[in-house]
Amino acid sequence: MKQGVIIKIGSNTSEVLVDNKIYQASLKGGILQTTIPMVGDFVEFEMIDSRQIMIIKIAQRKSELYRPKIANVDQIGIVAALKEPKLDHFVLLKMMAYLNSQNIQAFIIFTKKDLLNHDDEQTKMAMQWFVKLNIPIIVLNNQDVDRQELNKLENILKDKITVLTGQTGAGKSTTINHFLKFEDQIKTQEISKALNRGKHTTTSICLYQLPKNILIGDTPGFSSFEIKNISPELIASTFAPFQELHANCKFRNCLHDNEIKCAVKQALIEDKLPKFIYDDYIKIISEIKLKKETTTWKK
Repeated sequence: MKQGVIIKIGSNTSEVLVDNKIYQASLKGGILQTTIPMVGDFVEFEMIDSRQIMIIKIAQRKSELYRPKIANVDQIGIVAALKEPKLDHFVLLKMMAYLNSQNIQAFIIFTKKDLLNHDDEQTKMAMQWFVKLNIPIIVLNNQDVDRQELNKLENILKDKITVLTGQTGAGKSTTINHFLKFEDQIKTQEISKALNRGKHTTTSICLYQLPKNILIGDTPGFSSFEIKNISPELIASTFAPFQELHANCKFRNCLHDNEIKCAVKQALIEDKLPKFIYDDYIKIISEIKLKKETTTWKK
């Protein structure tokens, strides 16, 4: 039985990619009683004609995300603008904290490097600290693209299903457009400078097929991101900037807040850890203590 992957879900039919060809797909009766299809689902099907198929089975998922709603993701790329909108290192660290706690592979794409000037020293400093973390980093100039950085990104993406996520206006759609033919490029819009955030471009989830067996998803942007229903202890033990330090704390469940003999706080005192990262971490932990539901992205 041949297998395809759902790349887009519509109100009545879905689009399924099979051997580099896209088919319109309907569902065999009874499937919805057990499974609600998601973008990224691998499916078995029967041919109806040269353009249409009928999905008869949805394969077991290896992963599920509900915001964005997508299945079988191999990794998530966090897209963060360095300017317009201004780099929000708190939101970026919070997203990384969530993904690390769930053991989801992640990488960062910094965009709009060309917009930085001599007044943006704090942003440049923050970016340098992220580069020091054990996570792949891509830095893009969206107006004059660095082919070496795009090649690096392409190597990260190949043979995987990847979702790009990030704040509205960060450049997710523009980043994908670097790989798409002109007629397939995603509509992008100007940034609303007054609000320091972009206007929504993507309104639904869709997987794009790129060369080298790349499937990449562009998701609706968000203006805020919340972590809920995850313990502060889990965040503390998996927080990327503290990974090596945490093992040297006196207490295994150290929250790096009020505990004694905390290796993280000692690193802060010795200027081995930037204060903005520690302050953002404390803010994340404080927010988590107030939440009890699931993780949500708010538009």
